[in-house]
Amino acid sequence: MLELAIVLKWLVAFAALTAVGAPLAAAAFPRLPRRGAALALPAAVVPLALFVFWLGQVTFGLHTVVVGLGLVVAASALAYRRGAEPEWRAVAGGYAVFAVGFLFLVSFRMYNAGITPAGGEQFLHFGLVKALLRAETLPPEDFWFAGEPLRYYYGTQMQVASYTLLTDTAPRYGFNLGIAAFYGFLVVSAYGLVGAATALRGRSYRLGGALGVFFVALAGALTTAVRLGFGLLPRETALEYGRPAFDAVRHMPYEEAVVRLSNPFEWGWFYTRYVVPNTLQEFPLYSFVKSDLHGHALANGYILFAAALALSYYLTPAEERGRRLAVVYGGMGLVAGVFGFMNTWSLPTVVGLAWLALAAADAHPATLLPGVGDRLAVDADPESGGRLEWLGAELWRIVLAGVLAAGVGLVGVALASPFLIFGNVPTNEGVGFLPPRTDIWPFLVIYGNVLALFAGYLLYSGREAIRDASPVAVVAVSLSGLAAVAALLWLVDFAVLAVTGPLLLGAWWLLRTDRIGFEGLLLVAGVGLILSMEIVYAKVWPPTQIRWNTTLKVAVQGWTLAAAGMGGASALVLTDARQYLAERLSSESTETSTNTAARADGGAEDVTGRIPSMPTPTRSAVVAGTLVVAVILLSSPFAVLTFAGEVGSDAAADREATLDGLATHEHWHAEEMEAIHWLDDRQGTPTIVEAPGRATYRWSSPASTLTGLPAVIGWDHQQGYRGVEAFERRAEEVDAVYAGPWSDAAATLRTYEVQYVYVGPNEREQYGENLRAFDERPELSVAFENEAVTIYEVDHSALSASGGG
Repeated sequence: MLELAIVLKWLVAFAALTAVGAPLAAAAFPRLPRRGAALALPAAVVPLALFVFWLGQVTFGLHTVVVGLGLVVAASALAYRRGAEPEWRAVAGGYAVFAVGFLFLVSFRMYNAGITPAGGEQFLHFGLVKALLRAETLPPEDFWFAGEPLRYYYGTQMQVASYTLLTDTAPRYGFNLGIAAFYGFLVVSAYGLVGAATALRGRSYRLGGALGVFFVALAGALTTAVRLGFGLLPRETALEYGRPAFDAVRHMPYEEAVVRLSNPFEWGWFYTRYVVPNTLQEFPLYSFVKSDLHGHALANGYILFAAALALSYYLTPAEERGRRLAVVYGGMGLVAGVFGFMNTWSLPTVVGLAWLALAAADAHPATLLPGVGDRLAVDADPESGGRLEWLGAELWRIVLAGVLAAGVGLVGVALASPFLIFGNVPTNEGVGFLPPRTDIWPFLVIYGNVLALFAGYLLYSGREAIRDASPVAVVAVSLSGLAAVAALLWLVDFAVLAVTGPLLLGAWWLLRTDRIGFEGLLLVAGVGLILSMEIVYAKVWPPTQIRWNTTLKVAVQGWTLAAAGMGGASALVLTDARQYLAERLSSESTETSTNTAARADGGAEDVTGRIPSMPTPTRSAVVAGTLVVAVILLSSPFAVLTFAGEVGSDAAADREATLDGLATHEHWHAEEMEAIHWLDDRQGTPTIVEAPGRATYRWSSPASTLTGLPAVIGWDHQQGYRGVEAFERRAEEVDAVYAGPWSDAAATLRTYEVQYVYVGPNEREQYGENLRAFDERPELSVAFENEAVTIYEVDHSALSASGGG
């Protein structure tokens, strides 16, 4: 009953936030079907995060969240008074979509709620939430590097901490509910964006929204289907040809990987991201199943919100320059600002979305510039004008759009400046170009479903243009394309560009000639991000794995945007296929009834902007529809097997369902948790010392992690944030506390103003017989003791008097 009450509190809180955000969404998306009602919740939580972040630089706590919420309410009231009146029934429907997504992941986490150190960063992120809840200002003191401010983008954890404060929820529950909330944001953003884009083409909002949710939040990489397919082959054949699908699996020999991961009863979801060597290729559902509070995992709902703002710009006519400026630099700039301290890797993605929207919209990007816009706006008609003239005009449009989109990045950096400019960002060595390239077959193992649907949709949408073109032109373009692909494959060994390049160029041409709509722009954005990992990378820790972090943080964003485009494209194709089959079966046209149903379901009426009409369905719609169904089926095994294994297994049935992230530790580390709870009850942020976290992804640094109290040193993740030397220096100083000369130990205790020395199972195991007899030191007294843990309190007066002797 307690956990049910907590869940209900969160649902009520987000219902209120949805109501608050509805006028803001109506103001930001006036031309979207339903006035962007499904985006009401993101429209509230995005500015709330920014307000809390800025207010938190002065003071942080429940009062900060309340004041931030008050500012959002004030902005919403102002929008409402100025005519931004929502469609409240649609707002309620959007909230229902969020609630379904939220409760779906709540149900999943109830069977696997433990905040575990194994295989991920749950320990890191729970410690961040706890440290934030102790903080008086932002950023908090680093709980794994005492005395220094946090050097990590903490916006995701800050938002979870804000929701726990707002709902008066214990963090042990708030951790899992926060993950579920962000999943709900992703689901409702996908529904609102793809539903709107589909309705703008005169098709069903609900169908588009549902398929958007499927591809974004439920579908998985082709990897699972491919690996299961190898299980149908003879063992020798699977071993001979299976390396593209199994060879990069970590922590498992190749032959074992082939045998286990091709068997649905031994298959494990954790290994799905290991396909391309030295990369981590995730998609949204994988990230939520893994259940960290990683920014790259939880920020993708906001990426779709930024894409919806791009759609709003795309629909706004040229004469409304003020609105277009507000949408790009106000709306998308605000999202970029949130990403600056939530997931810095996503900030360039918002700039890229702005770039594509500026370049693709009817309004020439030059018209954003007062005074000189008319002179810079050069356009040409590909049908009546010369091809080269049109190509030159398009290139100029793209270049100018890129220059203007950079302003979105500048706004984002300014809004996140307390962290990005004046704060403490992790150490890095900048940006590198042309990292090791991905072989074609592992690439297709991951993204084959995305590319197949993308290619099929382009062929289907461009069939009339191909049919109407001269045979000579078709042959010439085809041969030129094949030659370019062959050169990229065999001369310069750039397989990913060879596969994605033609799709991106074809999609842009169809988009700019009004043969596809915004769903095409989403596909270009997503596949373009996937391609970008082959061209540019961030030089960050670990240095020995060049693309490790880049692929981890970028691949999931690419999947999110491409999947949204897949949802829109699938809705259009399936609707055409259904209409064609209905006409064939009934021998009468259903065009009128189809369009009427689409409008009743949220289709766009009286909307200006680039809205391509759909051609009359033909037999090709059935072929394309068959491809869509096949892609849906091939994208489903990950979700099915994961939930069958995590929720439907015998092991899950034997576990008590709970949202308590610490319940498993209360069972397996009961006495140590008693000591940790005692520490957690201390007020303020007294510094502690515990054994260095050299053995990461294990039960190490539990005292600082589960309390948020600053330890002299924690996990070796600090090597990536502050450098190897800084980590090792502190780790050696802590070693001295437990097993070195007392003079060195006393110096460490004084330098870091340590108040509590934690001696538990890790310390006894790590230092063994060399562990200091702390009871013999008059400067230390027992503050807590049970059979597993002794906590000593440091008397700094006595420590100073002894002089460390």
